[in-house]
Amino acid sequence: MTASERTAGGRRGRGWADFAEAFTWLAVVVGLLGLGWNMLCTVPGVPWNAARLAPSFALARGLPIYALRESGAHLGWFYGPVFPLWYLPFAWLENPTVAFMLAAGWNIVTVLLPVFLVVRAALGGRTGAAARATVVGVVLMLANPMTQGAFYMLHIDAVCVAGVLAACVALHAGAVRGWRPGLPLAALAVALAVGTKQLAVMVVPATLVWLWREGYGRLIRDWLFWLVACGGGLAVIFLAVFGTEELLFNAWFVLARTPWRGGWALLAQSGWDLVQTAWVWWVACGIGWLVLRPAWRGPLAPEAGAMVRLLGWAAAWQAPFGLVASLKAGGGINSVHAVFYGLVAGLIVVGAALVQADAMRADTRRLRPALVLGAALLVGLAVDYRVAFLRDSVWTPYRGLENLLARARASPGSLYLPWNPLITIISDRKIYPFDDALLSLWRAKLEPPREAIRAAIPAGAVIFYQEPSQSHFALNYFGPEARAAAEPKREP
Repeated sequence: MTASERTAGGRRGRGWADFAEAFTWLAVVVGLLGLGWNMLCTVPGVPWNAARLAPSFALARGLPIYALRESGAHLGWFYGPVFPLWYLPFAWLENPTVAFMLAAGWNIVTVLLPVFLVVRAALGGRTGAAARATVVGVVLMLANPMTQGAFYMLHIDAVCVAGVLAACVALHAGAVRGWRPGLPLAALAVALAVGTKQLAVMVVPATLVWLWREGYGRLIRDWLFWLVACGGGLAVIFLAVFGTEELLFNAWFVLARTPWRGGWALLAQSGWDLVQTAWVWWVACGIGWLVLRPAWRGPLAPEAGAMVRLLGWAAAWQAPFGLVASLKAGGGINSVHAVFYGLVAGLIVVGAALVQADAMRADTRRLRPALVLGAALLVGLAVDYRVAFLRDSVWTPYRGLENLLARARASPGSLYLPWNPLITIISDRKIYPFDDALLSLWRAKLEPPREAIRAAIPAGAVIFYQEPSQSHFALNYFGPEARAAAEPKREP
């Protein structure tokens, strides 16, 4: 075979390899887009989502989202106001199906864009490798029932994690590359994350340790200044707008009084749940090691290593406090944000390996790691679909909220939906007591007066629970027949 023939054969080999690699990754992306449509259709039908977006709809109609103990109209918003403000643009809409589908799309962007930006920043601006690593992350997140919930449930943890990841990008740029706006922007992101969920405050000691350990101790004073300035400024604005007493009562006092629902046994069970639900991740680690190891050419670049360590410190500081928060009554394993930070750190390693693997493209005698990884992702995609089907997801837009709203609008003041205050916020322009809010206040021994609760509900209204509902606690405040069906039962 002549040299020209070998050259032509090599070009054909590279061409087929390029096509196979592109086709494989395109198939993964198309499969993920199908799941994205499934999310848009399913989100409106998840009962918890209506309760979570109710504060946004209340703000859009000029209603207060925080109430004192003496009030009966409680929405149960025991966090900062960032999440309701984040979804406020969609709350102006009168059609709940459209609003929820748009909010679901915005939620996907909220989850994934910060992941991409963190990986891209760590890889020195290599957009292609960062995009492929993000696709790997999406497949892994959707294969884990815990992290998959961030796409199907509009809960505050996704917004909180997004704020922390945004802070990591800005702080990394400010410290490693000397980008002057980095520190103030990072401090603002931290303040917004804490204003979303109080647990995000643990990122403060994490960043201080990182700056010190990475040799950026000279920036600690400036960092603390910006944290105080942004955090204090935002707190003053929120207290002035939403009411000092109301905000502190809901975002601090209620949570401080909330009892524990378990001890060491429950803590151990929560830790085991984290390990068990992530079984696909452990398999992926093994596959990734076998596939990407041949392409590995030394340690991570300094910028990537610094970002991985920053995420590691964030995970290390958040994990114990997230686990403790999950032990509070009404808490859940979703409070352990460290899982996301650890995953993103792993994606940086994947992205770095893909960058090094691209250098092997000219060698047609070796199997491309990116191609093998894409084929493995197709298998992971099958797991994603299986987990999605187990959620009883739907493939056409759920319109049950529209039917409820039509019923409520036909006869304003005649319907009380204890687990869906959003519908009557739209139809009646009023806040009726949220079932979980009453339960949480009772647990914290801050129960509102019975008369105030009854006064906040229209006289003679039909009480309707959209099943499945997590509790039926509001029935405790009505007649004997209703109290008999209440769950849990309120102590006499």
